[in-house]
Amino acid sequence: MSRPIWFHRTVSRFATVVSLGLCSLPLIGCGGSTKTPATDKPAAATTTSDIKSLLARSTAALQQRQWKSALETLNEAVTLDPKCTEAYFQRGSLLADAGQAQAALVDFSKAIELSPKDAKLRHTRGFFLMTQKQIDFAIADFSAAIEIHPKHTQALNNRGLAWLSKGDLAKARADFDQALQIEPKYVESLINRGFVAYQSKQHKQAVADYDQALKLQPENVNALNNRGLAHFELQDYERAVTDFSKAIARERYSAKFYLQRRACYLQLGRENEAQADAGRVAWLSKLNDLNRNAAQDPKDADNYVKLAQHLIAGGESKVGLASYETAMQVQPKYGRAYSSRAAFWLSKGELDKAIADCTLAIKTEPHFEAYSIRGDAYLQNSEFNLAIADYRKAKRIDSQVAQAYRLRAKQMADEGKTDEANRDRERAAEIEREMKSVLLNVTPRGVIPEEEEELLGIPK
Repeated sequence: MSRPIWFHRTVSRFATVVSLGLCSLPLIGCGGSTKTPATDKPAAATTTSDIKSLLARSTAALQQRQWKSALETLNEAVTLDPKCTEAYFQRGSLLADAGQAQAALVDFSKAIELSPKDAKLRHTRGFFLMTQKQIDFAIADFSAAIEIHPKHTQALNNRGLAWLSKGDLAKARADFDQALQIEPKYVESLINRGFVAYQSKQHKQAVADYDQALKLQPENVNALNNRGLAHFELQDYERAVTDFSKAIARERYSAKFYLQRRACYLQLGRENEAQADAGRVAWLSKLNDLNRNAAQDPKDADNYVKLAQHLIAGGESKVGLASYETAMQVQPKYGRAYSSRAAFWLSKGELDKAIADCTLAIKTEPHFEAYSIRGDAYLQNSEFNLAIADYRKAKRIDSQVAQAYRLRAKQMADEGKTDEANRDRERAAEIEREMKSVLLNVTPRGVIPEEEEELLGIPK
């Protein structure tokens, strides 16, 4: 079957459960001395309990995202007890997360030197090496971890991934099989074995593995995505649509799911739904651009306003409102953030909120949009005097303004104010005449008035 060029086959396979983050690290143990140096000054904290206290402080600092404090504490722990395996391990993890790969590798290696029979250390360094694309060294560490602990399912799973990256499907499959023999409910290995089957064109076997994974974790997006792709290869497009739709429900900002579902819709002849997914992909592309702009210039409130407008236009009102809040925090006196949010409140019939935001906008940075939107809110609230006053300040002339004068004329007439009512009716009629005159005098785009033709050298 030929594959359309717009179909993105993106099978998720790196489904490990390893984390280099310190908050989830196990305690390894230390080899600190319990002796106190002979000195008249207070002794340095060198007991095991003191080292553990330092490690606890570093963990607390990391949980509060105080990276510098955590690193300084771990440095102190290493200085006080150069044989503390855990201190090197935790510092290596911190350095790895900070992108200091070489320093992290030195610390991981030192931890292994101090505790060579610790399978967790070998496995963690192996995973770190795999992230650095040092696949052969990673395989060596995973193999060492498995030799120390033959039932280390994470090491088996990750070694399988390493073999996959080298294109050795048979060895990868053997490792995933072994991990699943030890732990039949190991979801990550089920997904990864399904990937091997998919790559081997064994699509029914892939579906079977993904079925098992989803029985255990019905919300697993990788399994849903991969099963959808396997269904697509089997030309079972309805089931593929179901899987991609479930993936979208869980990760609605991922363009690849919409692209893949669109491919299914086209195969099924459901053109309207395919077009809707294409539109969503375009919307997500613009969203990425707006997010990038905000990241590049985080102090420009207008970036967040544009982001908010785009989010709301795409049905993401809650996230859009949060973006408005960010704009207001970044530049509290940026009036257009308030008037833009007011336009949203107006569209939802939240008139009091719209009026309040416009009033804030006018106080901080008066501009015609704020007066115009507040005028619309007053009009919907039947506060015609206030509406007309704002329309005047906005210098706005359109059918909505004419309607405001007509409604106020009716109100005046009901109150017996005949002269005022007549003036308002005349003003409404005048506005409509002005609008009609403007429309009649507009030259259609691409048409040149006859009196200009000779000047441009166009023959009659």
